[in-house]
Amino acid sequence: MPSKGKAVGSLVKWGVKYGVKYGPHVVVLAQQAKEPAMKAAQTALDRQKARRRAIEHAATVREGTVLKTFDPRADHSEPVWVVFSADDPIAAHPTSTTPLAELIANSDLATRVRPADLPTPADRIKQLPRKARRAR
Repeated sequence: MPSKGKAVGSLVKWGVKYGVKYGPHVVVLAQQAKEPAMKAAQTALDRQKARRRAIEHAATVREGTVLKTFDPRADHSEPVWVVFSADDPIAAHPTSTTPLAELIANSDLATRVRPADLPTPADRIKQLPRKARRAR
């Protein structure tokens, strides 16, 4: 049975051998993957920020609700959150050049949600299975 020092030495030797051989390829791939990964992360953050801003806006108006819809004029599939005060649409997050009436034209207005009915982040964590909570 090889000693611990010999095993570590062979592991280091293997790491150096393949690091020299494939290291430049890994660096090039990492550089190429950095920009798309950053763009995807920024898109996800922008989507969360728009939802959060719409919910905060709806919480400040009388009988405020939010409706998730999609811009029919946009060439992307990003959701647009429309804020309502009673039955009147008052804003869209993220802002859109499409008029609010056109944004909600074919939407089911019964699916609007009040900010008070949405779970808080603490409530969502409580809903996770116990094992998933420990992993965080």
